[in-house]
Amino acid sequence: MPSISTQVTNYQYEFRAINSENAAFLYLFDAQNKLLCMAAFVERTGELPGPRENLHGTVFLSFHKRDLRDVIDMLRNEKPVMFNWSPENRVAQITTGPEPVGEEEGKHIASFFSKAKQPPKKRTIKKKAKKPAERKKPVR
Repeated sequence: MPSISTQVTNYQYEFRAINSENAAFLYLFDAQNKLLCMAAFVERTGELPGPRENLHGTVFLSFHKRDLRDVIDMLRNEKPVMFNWSPENRVAQITTGPEPVGEEEGKHIASFFSKAKQPPKKRTIKKKAKKPAERKKPVR
């Protein structure tokens, strides 16, 4: 099968109970809604199976369940996200596209401190207007 390097445009994930194990499955799709990759996130410890490809070109990946949150965060917050597969080397990647150096998208804690604080507004107390003094009429 040929190498794959394409942008991920859609994804779906689900949780399953399989035998005595709970797992999450993530499906990555391209712009033509072709399934590129199915990733299993399992609670297993130790070594996981390596990437493999079926006859239809779908790549299967295995990750530890603790990695699911980071992958979902990437899919939600980064753009573009790419899927790369090299069958010759049996290497697969879910990766972001190039980003400018220092791009923080306002999430880094330093961004909260770098904004100049606005001085508190002064409260003005309105004084009641004095009534004009009444002129006393001269007594005659």
